[in-house]
Amino acid sequence: VAFAKYSNNSENPKSKYQMRFGKTNLLALALAATFIGLVNQSQAQSEAMSWKLAVGDRFKVSLNQNSSALTKVESRKTLIENVTDLEMSWDVVKVTKEIATIEQAILGISLAVSNPAVPSQAISFDTSASEEDAKEYSKSSRALFKQIKPLIGMKFNVTMALNGEIKEVTLPPASAEVINQLPDTVRLRQLFSPEGLNAMLGASAFVFPEKPIDAGASWTEKKSVATPLGEFARKRVYTVVGKKTVDGQELTEIRMEPRLEAEQEQAAESESVKSSLDPKLISFSGSGILMVDTQGGYLKSSSFENELKSERPYREKTIETTVKNQIRMMINKLVEKK
Repeated sequence: VAFAKYSNNSENPKSKYQMRFGKTNLLALALAATFIGLVNQSQAQSEAMSWKLAVGDRFKVSLNQNSSALTKVESRKTLIENVTDLEMSWDVVKVTKEIATIEQAILGISLAVSNPAVPSQAISFDTSASEEDAKEYSKSSRALFKQIKPLIGMKFNVTMALNGEIKEVTLPPASAEVINQLPDTVRLRQLFSPEGLNAMLGASAFVFPEKPIDAGASWTEKKSVATPLGEFARKRVYTVVGKKTVDGQELTEIRMEPRLEAEQEQAAESESVKSSLDPKLISFSGSGILMVDTQGGYLKSSSFENELKSERPYREKTIETTVKNQIRMMINKLVEKK
């Protein structure tokens, strides 16, 4: 689920009711989606599923995300769209009986954000561009390009149980130095800290059911999540469809249906009172398909889409927001165990 920030831009009357995505939030969402793919596998037909990893295994991960946020205030509309492409590598560096350590590296990021209401806030860059080519970018694109460029090639280690549970995220000294050199005001510094990465991974972690799941069977994963719209119980209902051959490879297809349900208010909620001006959830829907290489023991691909509608009062008007996301991820195993 992607959430956006509302802003009242006094310098530009046309953007008075504009909903504005934080630029680093877009990157965080893209990365979070990648990590969701890392831990959101399911089980094979009649076989208890787990990661089957060995030292030397290498994977290349490609992620594409298309998102849009439509804001309506009476007859006025503002549409912000973004396309994010992310390339990562995963190298398995250590495996014990139940734990694997995966060295992950960011290989490339491209981002395009359009905002017809405020063209100056449009962003478009690709980290594969040279410094000379980057001079042709807009001022805001160049600024974000310079902030993100040092992160390319940065490595961090994820310690994961073979059942999918994230145990720890650590930064090697060289990567920690890159993060520490980011300006204090850049949220990327917090995002890529061990605490930030661990929180991101932990928020999307999924532990495989202990028992085998047959075709047609379903199971539900539930977790409490905090969002700008309040506290919610996030549910994911997984259903095994069955075996499917894709490009000569036998995969297991799993469908996923996400749900959001408001948590009951705690009786001891005295520290803060929810304002009537806060945004509230109107509707949420989504679907997903995961293709798992059950023999190889890894997620081959995933495809997710969702739509979230919310509204909030503004003076005597109502701001209606519809956020849509489409995320596609491909994982290719580059080196088989020798």
